[in-house]
Amino acid sequence: MKQSYFLGSSGKNGFFSCFDQLTPKIEGQYTYIIKGGPGTGKSSMMKKIADEIEGRDIECERIFCSSDPNSLDALIFPSLRVSVCDGTAPHTLDPVYPGATGEIINLGDCWDKKTVYSEKEKIIELTDKNKECHRRSRKFIESAFSIFSDGERIYADALDESHLMRYAGRVANRFFKKPSGKIGLEKIRLLEAITPEGFIFLDETVSEMCDRVIVFEDDFGVAAQKLVEELRTYALACGFSVISSPYIGVSGRIKHIIIKELSLAFLTKDKLCSFKNIESKNVPLRRFYNSENIRNHKARLSFSKKAANELMDEAVVALKSAKEIHDELEACYIKAMDYGKIERIKNEIIERIWASDWWSEEQSAD
Repeated sequence: MKQSYFLGSSGKNGFFSCFDQLTPKIEGQYTYIIKGGPGTGKSSMMKKIADEIEGRDIECERIFCSSDPNSLDALIFPSLRVSVCDGTAPHTLDPVYPGATGEIINLGDCWDKKTVYSEKEKIIELTDKNKECHRRSRKFIESAFSIFSDGERIYADALDESHLMRYAGRVANRFFKKPSGKIGLEKIRLLEAITPEGFIFLDETVSEMCDRVIVFEDDFGVAAQKLVEELRTYALACGFSVISSPYIGVSGRIKHIIIKELSLAFLTKDKLCSFKNIESKNVPLRRFYNSENIRNHKARLSFSKKAANELMDEAVVALKSAKEIHDELEACYIKAMDYGKIERIKNEIIERIWASDWWSEEQSAD
């Protein structure tokens, strides 16, 4: 089963990162952290590794880059307990226990230093321009979420939370068995990100994993997120494993969940970051709000939606410019790279993954 996720996106408070998920403290877990400049072949190497290992019927989670959704940031092979990832900014990673739980693969060893140095002025200029575009996009995104949060506060004040929690209990009773004393496992993955191509929701991952998809429609997402978080708690308490997708607008809040064992997803659909291409049962949550309170702030809410979306559009324009500059920057490195050497490194990583002690032991047991 192919699964695609993000682990980072521009959010309300800068870069929203879940990249710590790549270096969990799990016995036997090993992470190959690739370092190197743009255009050094990090993403291409990971695509080849993914294709090779998926070709042997091993589950692979492909983690895409929010700055370039056609590029990979990481691979996760759950059954092998191995991750391969890009460890460069803005998601800089280093092994927690070097040599014991992970190592650095330096693709800087594969470039001709003189060729790179000859492009130093262009590299510096393009790098600075790229950073400035990302700075502008972050300002727009932060402003969009700040204005949107004004609407969130209005909806929060109008919410009948006790009514919502009773509904959550009924939904949980329908889909989950009673708590068994076993707590389920949770992993954090982003199903959505703000990219140069606009807001992207990875609907194919949801459709691939779930036969039933329930979408909670909620203009500002206040009730929907509380409901999803409550259902997450119920599911974990009943021993189910949960894939939780955080809200990039507010740290600590969960926006979507997937319960793979039940082939079931609960998603939040709001007016800032929405999605269309999912076959689902849509459940409007208007009934959980005091309608008079909402009507009293109609003009203010309309402004919040419109202004937030316009600011988000400007952020996407800045991200597109950053991507174009990044492509120019990649060209400076591409001509300096020894791709034959990179191919040998890729083959060595694949060989080492298959030769890993824990994988060999499991194969022998089978």
